[in-house]
Amino acid sequence: MKKLFLSSIVVVALAVSGQAYSADLPVTAPAYAYNVAPICRGGDIVRANNQVSADFVETYINYGPEVITSGTPGFAGETGIPLDSEKGWVPGFSVTGSLMNNIGSLCNIYLMGRFTGIYGNTQYWASSGPTLSNTDNAAVNNTDFRLGKGFSLGPNWMLTPYVGTGTNWWDRFLSGPFGYDEKYTHAYVGGGLLLQVSPAPRWVVSADGLVGTTVASAMTTATTAGGSSVVFPQTYKLGSKLMYMAGGSIDYAFSQHWHANVGVEYVHFEYGQSPLSPIDFSLEPNSTTSYLTVSVGAGFGW
Repeated sequence: MKKLFLSSIVVVALAVSGQAYSADLPVTAPAYAYNVAPICRGGDIVRANNQVSADFVETYINYGPEVITSGTPGFAGETGIPLDSEKGWVPGFSVTGSLMNNIGSLCNIYLMGRFTGIYGNTQYWASSGPTLSNTDNAAVNNTDFRLGKGFSLGPNWMLTPYVGTGTNWWDRFLSGPFGYDEKYTHAYVGGGLLLQVSPAPRWVVSADGLVGTTVASAMTTATTAGGSSVVFPQTYKLGSKLMYMAGGSIDYAFSQHWHANVGVEYVHFEYGQSPLSPIDFSLEPNSTTSYLTVSVGAGFGW
């Protein structure tokens, strides 16, 4: 019994001395502590941002009026008088793919790409000439790309600043014996914000806006107004102008992978007046264009 008691005292003494000795040594954290992955939040918002969707769209095109700000009266058009405009609803489709993933220690890196095509007829109006009222067989193709980073504002909120770029191509073909074909093109660059909230499980509501500038704007035509042919296509340089877009959407995940969505988007941009053409001394006037697009579709997520 005495031997057992003495042995216990020796063990306790060694343990106490060992603790005292180790207290004098520097403490080293486990190696894995330096490689802890960041805590990235997002939930339903991140899931909604990881999908490919196809949508039916309907776009209201509002072009013009074209207005000449300087020129020779009676030759290149009367200064300040509206020349023509064009309006109408045009159907089409869009395909969108988006990703929101973590890259290293960076949470919620956002990437989006979209193609939109609309094809149909609009109503054209001119202030004078043989095309006072005509139908435009319009075709518009748009692309949009975005790169940003999401920041969690709470368990169900996220704000994503992004940079955006894209292109716009519009083939404006006026039918009839005095019709003519014009192709408007431009690219754009800008910056925007995407705000998203999940008000209930499976639901995500998004609102976003972008402000930027058009780049490389131009209009190309192979015929002049009135239908007379020219030997070479004419290209009118239209400069760079302010552009902006704003939109909103609602996404609902009705299963683990399948989503339904509805959305609306407004886009506005301007074209500047071109220099006089060296071919026939014509010019392309100032103009404004807006697209109001509503969409409904389905997506597959992961």
